[in-house]
Amino acid sequence: MKTKSLLATLVLSAGLFSITANAQTDQTAPVTVNIDLTAPVISIDLGADPTVNFLYATAADYTVAQTQPKVGHFTVISNQNYDITVAAQAEFTVYPAQTAVPLSVVQVSVDPATANGGTLTMQPLSMTPGELVSDATATTGATYNVNYSIPDAAPLLGKANEVYSTTVIYTATQL
Repeated sequence: MKTKSLLATLVLSAGLFSITANAQTDQTAPVTVNIDLTAPVISIDLGADPTVNFLYATAADYTVAQTQPKVGHFTVISNQNYDITVAAQAEFTVYPAQTAVPLSVVQVSVDPATANGGTLTMQPLSMTPGELVSDATATTGATYNVNYSIPDAAPLLGKANEVYSTTVIYTATQL
């Protein structure tokens, strides 16, 4: 008898539980999701080998244009469209002081295959920033191939046999 009574209690309890479980209504819990884009984000990072070397060691070197391609020269990350300028930090220097080589002897251009939607302009080196890329598309990582060229070696004639150097600065600016 006790077994029947226990079994009846269990069946009754199970039935009440299922009635109670089915009687519940759906509950909601709203969650707010924010995406904060208020900060302007832009960076420009140089590739692994940024140094550019032109070598004039033979007579033939002076008779042809020289181009030094720099594949993956720099990468830009920007959450808005942007421009890139190029400028020399100072005139070419040589020690001991000699007659200067004009900055404009070197021309800088971006390989069109890496324009990232921007308009490209070849720039002769200058201490005044020149627009190299204008209105490039916002990006999570656009890598630029850059060509440095000396199309005419005439400005190098009559200069002391030394190494002339300058520092070039690239600036990425959001629009």
